[in-house]
Amino acid sequence: MPSSDRRTRGSYASGLARREAILDAAVDLLGEVGYHGMSLRDIARSVGISHPGVIYHFPSKEILLMSVVDRYEKEMGFDFRKLAQLDAMALLDTLLEVLSNVATNATIIEAECMLLAEASSELHPAHDHYEERNRKFRTLLTQAWTELQAQGLAHTALKARDIAVLQMSLFDGILSQWLYTHEKNCPGQMAQFYLSMFTPGATQESLGRYREAGWLR
Repeated sequence: MPSSDRRTRGSYASGLARREAILDAAVDLLGEVGYHGMSLRDIARSVGISHPGVIYHFPSKEILLMSVVDRYEKEMGFDFRKLAQLDAMALLDTLLEVLSNVATNATIIEAECMLLAEASSELHPAHDHYEERNRKFRTLLTQAWTELQAQGLAHTALKARDIAVLQMSLFDGILSQWLYTHEKNCPGQMAQFYLSMFTPGATQESLGRYREAGWLR
Protein backbone atom coordinates (compact mmCIF):
# COMPACT_ATOMS: atom_id res chain seq x y z
CA MET A 1 0.00 0.00 0.00
CA PRO A 2 1.42 3.42 -0.92
CA SER A 3 2.48 5.53 2.05
CA SER A 4 0.05 8.27 1.00
CA ASP A 5 -2.88 5.81 1.27
CA ARG A 6 -1.75 4.73 4.73
CA ARG A 7 -1.54 8.34 5.84
CA THR A 8 -5.02 9.03 4.45
CA ARG A 9 -6.53 6.04 6.25
CA GLY A 10 -4.71 6.91 9.44
CA SER A 11 -5.93 10.48 9.27
CA TYR A 12 -9.51 9.31 8.62
CA ALA A 13 -9.42 6.92 11.59
CA SER A 14 -7.95 9.63 13.79
CA GLY A 15 -10.70 12.02 12.71
CA LEU A 16 -13.41 9.49 13.56
CA ALA A 17 -11.87 8.84 16.96
CA ARG A 18 -11.73 12.57 17.65
CA ARG A 19 -15.35 12.98 16.60
CA GLU A 20 -16.44 10.18 18.94
CA ALA A 21 -14.45 11.71 21.80
CA ILE A 22 -16.26 15.01 21.25
CA LEU A 23 -19.64 13.23 21.30
CA ASP A 24 -18.67 11.39 24.49
CA ALA A 25 -17.72 14.64 26.19
CA ALA A 26 -20.89 16.34 24.97
CA VAL A 27 -23.24 13.66 26.29
CA ASP A 28 -21.47 13.77 29.66
CA LEU A 29 -21.88 17.55 29.87
CA LEU A 30 -25.50 17.39 28.72
CA GLY A 31 -26.30 15.07 31.60
CA GLU A 32 -24.47 17.28 34.09
CA VAL A 33 -25.35 20.86 33.11
CA GLY A 34 -27.79 20.62 30.20
CA TYR A 35 -27.64 22.19 26.76
CA HIS A 36 -27.71 25.79 27.98
CA GLY A 37 -25.06 25.14 30.61
CA MET A 38 -22.39 23.81 28.26
CA SER A 39 -20.33 25.42 25.53
CA LEU A 40 -18.15 24.19 22.69
CA ARG A 41 -15.16 25.55 24.61
CA ASP A 42 -16.11 23.38 27.60
CA ILE A 43 -16.17 20.36 25.33
CA ALA A 44 -12.84 21.29 23.77
CA ARG A 45 -11.26 21.47 27.24
CA SER A 46 -12.78 18.13 28.20
CA VAL A 47 -11.43 16.41 25.09
CA GLY A 48 -8.10 18.22 25.26
CA ILE A 49 -8.30 19.92 21.88
CA SER A 50 -8.73 23.47 20.65
CA HIS A 51 -12.06 25.24 20.20
CA PRO A 52 -11.54 25.29 16.39
CA GLY A 53 -10.89 21.55 16.62
CA VAL A 54 -14.43 21.01 17.88
CA ILE A 55 -15.89 23.38 15.29
CA TYR A 56 -14.11 21.46 12.53
CA HIS A 57 -16.27 18.43 13.32
CA PHE A 58 -19.38 20.24 14.58
CA PRO A 59 -19.77 23.78 13.18
CA SER A 60 -22.35 24.79 15.79
CA LYS A 61 -23.59 23.82 19.22
CA GLU A 62 -26.99 22.93 17.74
CA ILE A 63 -25.43 20.54 15.23
CA LEU A 64 -23.43 18.89 18.01
CA LEU A 65 -26.56 18.54 20.15
CA MET A 66 -28.54 16.77 17.46
CA SER A 67 -25.57 14.52 16.64
CA VAL A 68 -25.43 13.50 20.29
CA VAL A 69 -29.18 12.85 20.38
CA ASP A 70 -29.00 10.81 17.17
CA ARG A 71 -26.20 8.65 18.53
CA TYR A 72 -27.68 7.89 21.93
CA GLU A 73 -31.15 7.27 20.51
CA LYS A 74 -29.62 4.62 18.28
CA GLU A 75 -27.91 3.15 21.34
CA MET A 76 -31.27 3.17 23.16
CA GLY A 77 -32.96 1.42 20.23
CA PHE A 78 -35.20 4.25 19.05
CA ASP A 79 -35.15 3.28 15.38
CA PHE A 80 -38.77 3.88 14.45
CA ARG A 81 -38.42 2.33 11.00
CA LYS A 82 -37.44 -0.97 12.61
CA LEU A 83 -39.93 -0.66 15.45
CA ALA A 84 -42.76 -0.06 12.97
CA GLN A 85 -42.07 -3.43 11.34
CA LEU A 86 -42.72 -5.38 14.56
CA ASP A 87 -46.04 -6.90 15.54
CA ALA A 88 -47.69 -5.63 18.71
CA MET A 89 -46.27 -8.09 21.24
CA ALA A 90 -42.79 -7.96 19.69
CA LEU A 91 -42.85 -4.16 19.95
CA LEU A 92 -43.73 -4.28 23.64
CA ASP A 93 -41.01 -6.87 24.31
CA THR A 94 -38.46 -4.77 22.40
CA LEU A 95 -39.21 -1.78 24.60
CA LEU A 96 -38.50 -3.95 27.64
CA GLU A 97 -35.13 -4.77 26.10
CA VAL A 98 -34.52 -1.05 25.52
CA LEU A 99 -35.10 -0.38 29.22
CA SER A 100 -32.85 -3.29 30.15
CA ASN A 101 -29.99 -1.93 28.03
CA VAL A 102 -30.44 1.69 29.07
CA ALA A 103 -30.42 0.80 32.78
CA THR A 104 -26.73 -0.08 32.46
CA ASN A 105 -25.76 3.28 30.94
CA ALA A 106 -25.97 6.13 33.44
CA THR A 107 -24.65 8.68 30.97
CA ILE A 108 -27.47 8.08 28.50
CA ILE A 109 -30.16 8.19 31.18
CA GLU A 110 -28.81 11.44 32.62
CA ALA A 111 -28.66 13.11 29.19
CA GLU A 112 -32.08 11.80 28.16
CA CYS A 113 -33.77 13.01 31.35
CA MET A 114 -32.09 16.40 31.11
CA LEU A 115 -33.17 16.88 27.50
CA LEU A 116 -36.71 15.61 28.13
CA ALA A 117 -37.12 18.50 30.56
CA GLU A 118 -35.22 21.14 28.60
CA ALA A 119 -36.74 20.35 25.21
CA SER A 120 -40.26 20.96 26.48
CA SER A 121 -39.54 24.63 25.78
CA GLU A 122 -40.41 25.63 22.23
CA LEU A 123 -37.22 27.71 22.18
CA HIS A 124 -34.99 24.67 22.71
CA PRO A 125 -33.22 23.47 19.52
CA ALA A 126 -34.30 19.87 20.18
CA HIS A 127 -37.97 20.72 20.85
CA ASP A 128 -39.26 19.79 17.39
CA HIS A 129 -37.26 16.56 17.41
CA TYR A 130 -38.67 15.41 20.74
CA GLU A 131 -42.18 16.47 19.78
CA GLU A 132 -41.93 14.37 16.61
CA ARG A 133 -40.37 11.46 18.49
CA ASN A 134 -43.24 11.51 20.98
CA ARG A 135 -45.75 11.57 18.13
CA LYS A 136 -44.14 8.54 16.46
CA PHE A 137 -43.87 6.69 19.76
CA ARG A 138 -47.52 7.41 20.62
CA THR A 139 -48.69 6.31 17.17
CA LEU A 140 -46.78 3.02 17.31
CA LEU A 141 -48.02 2.19 20.79
CA THR A 142 -51.61 3.14 19.95
CA GLN A 143 -51.49 0.80 16.96
CA ALA A 144 -49.99 -1.96 19.11
CA TRP A 145 -52.60 -1.75 21.84
CA THR A 146 -55.39 -1.46 19.25
CA GLU A 147 -54.11 -4.69 17.69
CA LEU A 148 -53.92 -6.46 21.05
CA GLN A 149 -57.42 -5.35 22.00
CA ALA A 150 -58.78 -6.56 18.66
CA GLN A 151 -57.14 -9.96 19.28
CA GLY A 152 -58.65 -10.18 22.75
CA LEU A 153 -55.21 -9.99 24.36
CA ALA A 154 -55.66 -6.63 26.11
CA HIS A 155 -58.48 -5.23 28.21
CA THR A 156 -60.72 -2.66 26.55
CA ALA A 157 -61.66 -0.61 29.63
CA LEU A 158 -59.22 2.04 28.40
CA LYS A 159 -58.84 3.28 24.85
CA ALA A 160 -55.68 2.16 23.08
CA ARG A 161 -54.43 5.72 22.81
CA ASP A 162 -54.85 6.26 26.54
CA ILE A 163 -52.86 3.11 27.27
CA ALA A 164 -50.16 4.36 24.90
CA VAL A 165 -49.95 7.70 26.72
CA LEU A 166 -49.76 5.92 30.08
CA GLN A 167 -46.96 3.70 28.81
CA MET A 168 -44.99 6.67 27.49
CA SER A 169 -45.37 8.44 30.83
CA LEU A 170 -44.24 5.31 32.65
CA PHE A 171 -41.24 4.91 30.34
CA ASP A 172 -40.04 8.45 31.04
CA GLY A 173 -40.86 8.10 34.73
CA ILE A 174 -38.83 4.91 35.08
CA LEU A 175 -35.81 6.68 33.61
CA SER A 176 -36.16 9.71 35.89
CA GLN A 177 -36.64 7.52 38.98
CA TRP A 178 -33.49 5.62 38.05
CA LEU A 179 -31.51 8.80 38.78
CA TYR A 180 -32.53 8.41 42.43
CA THR A 181 -32.79 4.65 42.91
CA HIS A 182 -30.39 3.20 40.30
CA GLU A 183 -32.90 0.38 39.95
CA LYS A 184 -31.39 -2.29 37.72
CA ASN A 185 -34.62 -4.06 36.85
CA CYS A 186 -36.27 -1.21 34.96
CA PRO A 187 -38.00 -3.58 32.51
CA GLY A 188 -39.67 -5.38 35.40
CA GLN A 189 -41.64 -2.26 36.25
CA MET A 190 -42.85 -1.91 32.67
CA ALA A 191 -43.63 -5.63 32.49
CA GLN A 192 -45.94 -5.26 35.48
CA PHE A 193 -47.77 -2.50 33.61
CA TYR A 194 -48.18 -4.78 30.58
CA LEU A 195 -49.62 -7.56 32.73
CA SER A 196 -52.16 -5.17 34.22
CA MET A 197 -53.38 -4.41 30.69
CA PHE A 198 -53.31 -7.97 29.31
CA THR A 199 -56.21 -10.41 29.41
CA PRO A 200 -55.54 -13.74 31.23
CA GLY A 201 -54.46 -15.54 28.06
CA ALA A 202 -51.83 -12.97 27.17
CA THR A 203 -50.72 -12.75 30.80
CA GLN A 204 -49.93 -16.45 31.05
CA GLU A 205 -48.10 -16.45 27.74
CA SER A 206 -46.02 -13.40 28.65
CA LEU A 207 -45.14 -14.41 32.21
CA GLY A 208 -42.86 -17.18 30.97
CA ARG A 209 -40.93 -14.82 28.69
CA TYR A 210 -40.57 -12.16 31.34
CA ARG A 211 -39.37 -14.64 33.96
CA GLU A 212 -36.94 -16.26 31.57
CA ALA A 213 -35.46 -12.83 30.82
CA GLY A 214 -35.14 -12.14 34.56
CA TRP A 215 -37.58 -9.25 34.52
CA LEU A 216 -40.10 -10.95 36.80
CA ARG A 217 -39.69 -13.58 39.49
